[in-house]
Amino acid sequence: MITTCLFAAYAFQLIYHAVRTSPTVDEPPHILAGYRHWQCGDFGINPEHPPLLKLLATAPLNFMTVNEPALECGAKITSKFDMFSYGNSFVAENGIDRVVIPSRLGASLMSMLLALLVFLAAREMFGRWEAVTALAIVAFEPSLIAHGSIVLTDMAISTTSFGAMYALYRFGKDQTWARFAVAGLALGVMLGVKHSAVFFVGMFFVLMIADALLFRRLEKSLAVQLRNRIVAFAGIFLIGWVLLWSFYGFRYRAIPNESGTTMSVADYIKENARRPEVVTSLPARITHTIGQTHMFPESYVLGMADVVAFGSRNTIIFGRNYPTGQWFYFLVCFVVKASIVLLVLLPIGLLFSYFNREKLREVMFLLVPAIGYLVIVSSSNFTNGVRHLLPFFPFVIVIAAAGGVWLCGKVHYLRYILVALLIYHAVVAVRTAPNYIAFANDLWGGYENTYTIFRGGNADLGQSVKLLNEYLERENINDCWIAEWVHPELIKAVQKCKPMPTGFPPGISRNVVDPVPPVIEGTVILGVNELPPMGGDEYVPIARSEPIALIGGSTLVYRGRFDIPLASAISRFQRSTTLLRMDRVDDAMAEAREAVLLAPNDPRPHLALGRALARTAEKAEARRELESAVELATDPRFRNQQVMAKQELERIGP
Repeated sequence: MITTCLFAAYAFQLIYHAVRTSPTVDEPPHILAGYRHWQCGDFGINPEHPPLLKLLATAPLNFMTVNEPALECGAKITSKFDMFSYGNSFVAENGIDRVVIPSRLGASLMSMLLALLVFLAAREMFGRWEAVTALAIVAFEPSLIAHGSIVLTDMAISTTSFGAMYALYRFGKDQTWARFAVAGLALGVMLGVKHSAVFFVGMFFVLMIADALLFRRLEKSLAVQLRNRIVAFAGIFLIGWVLLWSFYGFRYRAIPNESGTTMSVADYIKENARRPEVVTSLPARITHTIGQTHMFPESYVLGMADVVAFGSRNTIIFGRNYPTGQWFYFLVCFVVKASIVLLVLLPIGLLFSYFNREKLREVMFLLVPAIGYLVIVSSSNFTNGVRHLLPFFPFVIVIAAAGGVWLCGKVHYLRYILVALLIYHAVVAVRTAPNYIAFANDLWGGYENTYTIFRGGNADLGQSVKLLNEYLERENINDCWIAEWVHPELIKAVQKCKPMPTGFPPGISRNVVDPVPPVIEGTVILGVNELPPMGGDEYVPIARSEPIALIGGSTLVYRGRFDIPLASAISRFQRSTTLLRMDRVDDAMAEAREAVLLAPNDPRPHLALGRALARTAEKAEARRELESAVELATDPRFRNQQVMAKQELERIGP
């Protein structure tokens, strides 16, 4: 009965979050890609992630009548601009909730599978009450609910990596052909959801060897057992490799159109690189070599190239903007974003591991992947939120549950404290709903305080627009301005406020958006990512005033009269970029000149003007403007603009 109620509570919260929140920034491209995967086997859209989660999420769309995407099927390997632009248009044109909610419910099946796997693994490894405790933690863990009910791959890799570990653990106990096949299938499913699965492949090989060394059977020699494990893992990997190819229809080419344009791994990295040195880096060369072998589908290798090309993200934490990843980021993430019950029980679980040597094998299978993954992500540059740490959670949840039940067995009255902690855990989740993405535990002030610690995916993924609309309706606000972490192709479909430029990359519309005047008045809405240290200085004049409301822990509401010449200049810069893409060179040049007048010390207007002039005979003036853009782009936030200006200068020549 308790188990059934916990599964039901978890399912309800996943559905509630899926329905009550708005599309996050990365969901529309995933949904468009999944639809195209089903429709025509086009894996050139969104190759940065393998297709399995996208196929699962968009399976319900096969039973619906939808308007076809504007992007022709199999036309080309899409750029990030096209991926986001056409993805958001596809969602907007087909009815946002009509497309997004069924896709989210499809993706939520992975989260329900995680709950089941955690329960089964904890029961087999430790016992019934450990399984119930672990399930109770999962069922009300806000970060799992948040990312388990949106169309992203983070919960999918969390589920499949834990499932692959569990399958290998069971195979090690009883090496039957059935368990061998299940382990291979589990590994293949893991490879099919996210490229970070390759980290776990290495760790699982280490586990297989350690299992043979530490827990070998006496009837066979160590050499024989090591040989058997190596051969078995090779077979398991082979099954997984074949299954991965099946997700791509056993086709090498990313696009189904044999005459369609494609690109090499080297070109893909060059086109998407955030820094020029990435193009010639060792990871880039290795990825290029892997691509030449044709051992993996083209789209899968391009996804690996995308990871290499992206290079790094800024780390924004405690009001500071670091230009690269910081080793402590994910440790702080866990302390802030994990529930208090998990933080309390995990140290007890580690003590349990020390005092219960008969469970050393179980502990090894849980801690090796958990610690290994934590070390890998902490040394990486992809510090965009707790979602990149989610695979760590299920492993430590089982350890924490085992420790809690073990201690209660030693000191009986502690069981009441454990029950109280779990009830408090559930109350916090209910109190947080539906603001799970911005969750911070009570030690850090709750979800309303998260944005003072983090920016980016830990606070704002554009999820609060529905809640904002409810606020505007209650307050009878009809005339307003908004800069929110929502793509320009989608903002008009979800918001009646007049849009202002955002830092959302790539956030330039395919359509010409109205310019923002240098002075605005009335109600102004800002997503927390638009403010320093993540955002630029364009909205500092607004942020100097006191907000009148905070919506969903991610959106601030202001009221007054504000001078925002820099924001006005950026809107002109974005208009110039759109017009240039439409080959309206004179109009693009005029917009860029207006932007330079409004913000002469910002590199973006000079970049826009230089690029427009480069299309004319005014090469000398174009060079001057582009050189100004390079000189002004000293802030790490303008790294992309500096790279683009340098590339344009190379094209112009001396």
